[in-house]
Amino acid sequence: MGFRVSALVDRAIDSAGLGEVLMARRDGALGDADIARLREADLLVLGALADRVRADEVGPDVRIHVREPPAEVPAHFTFPDPGRNLTGLELLREIAIARVTGPFRARVRVDWVRCGMELAQVALGFGANELVGTIATKRGLPIADGELVGVGKKSRRESAQTAKLKELAGCIRRAGRHPVVVGHEHEVEFIDGASPIQEKTG
Repeated sequence: MGFRVSALVDRAIDSAGLGEVLMARRDGALGDADIARLREADLLVLGALADRVRADEVGPDVRIHVREPPAEVPAHFTFPDPGRNLTGLELLREIAIARVTGPFRARVRVDWVRCGMELAQVALGFGANELVGTIATKRGLPIADGELVGVGKKSRRESAQTAKLKELAGCIRRAGRHPVVVGHEHEVEFIDGASPIQEKTG
């Protein structure tokens, strides 16, 4: 099934005239005409192209920064840019173009506080491979350290931050990607009963 879907995506990329752009990317020979073609391309096909580049160069890992990443872990691109007022579709186009035209294995990071969690998750299909933001309630309020969720004895409840992080990581897993938690203070072992979430410190 995966091969058939991949073949369909490749066919759509070729039909839209972006197969040549993909080859130029792989050869390190992108030119101004290629970039102009990306700006005029159908957004969904552009997203497919960017996702193919992401898969080829970065793989399935989605790094989740739950607080500001350290200075030694900079992103090549962070979206959205506070100085630009873009619609959601415009933002997705910029993310995809950054992936296709940016450095090899670029860190394309999306701040879910600035653009919303839903759009940030969609951006993962347009070439983004990192998410950054504050774990908050559905009303957007920060979750206090030590806040617990669940019912029953305190020993059976878990950190509210951990619960929200599990929810986010579960969405990433269901999309076929692998969440990598960076700088999270709470140990997260399982997502929806699946294999352990990978945790790193950098």
